[in-house]
Amino acid sequence: MIKLISSKVACYLCSDEKDKRNYDLYDYAVNIVLSAILNIVTVIILGLCFNLIAESMLFYFSFIAIRKFAGGYHAKTPTRCYVFSVTVTLLVLVLIRMAIVYNSPLVKYGVLFLAFICLIVICILSPLDTENNPLNNKEKNVYKKIAIIISILLFITATILVILADITFGVPIGLGIIMAALVLVMRKVQMNFWGKIVK
Repeated sequence: MIKLISSKVACYLCSDEKDKRNYDLYDYAVNIVLSAILNIVTVIILGLCFNLIAESMLFYFSFIAIRKFAGGYHAKTPTRCYVFSVTVTLLVLVLIRMAIVYNSPLVKYGVLFLAFICLIVICILSPLDTENNPLNNKEKNVYKKIAIIISILLFITATILVILADITFGVPIGLGIIMAALVLVMRKVQMNFWGKIVK
């Protein structure tokens, strides 16, 4: 559906041009924007269903802020990517709801401990690029620094919020860090093992 819309919009944007050299650029840009809008709307709807709208957005933007520069697993098709995102968001919202209900030190500090471990993973593995968007050495150095800085700032924020007993806002940020590290590990496995199997 998104592909069809982006294709039609790209055709419209190129209609006044003598050649279609910019078609692919327009198509890609519109596709990215529509995919982002769909993901945000989905996160909002799921957040409303769980009555965790602020928490769902905190998780999503914490995760995306790190992933943007750290990289990570990419599904082969947009549909798989969307299904993966929805599944992850549902799982995270269930975990947040459980954390709020039980509100125990074990849950709070357990999330922080895992987030700290995942922070180290992000520092070691990031950035991991893809075949469609390879990074040169200079870009890798810049992306790594930004990913680490963002991750550290988010971890500090999550720690402060959890210590202040604000599980509602601290835990989603911690889970965003954890998920960003998990998709990095998944991408590393994808590169090292799946690539060899395909070859």
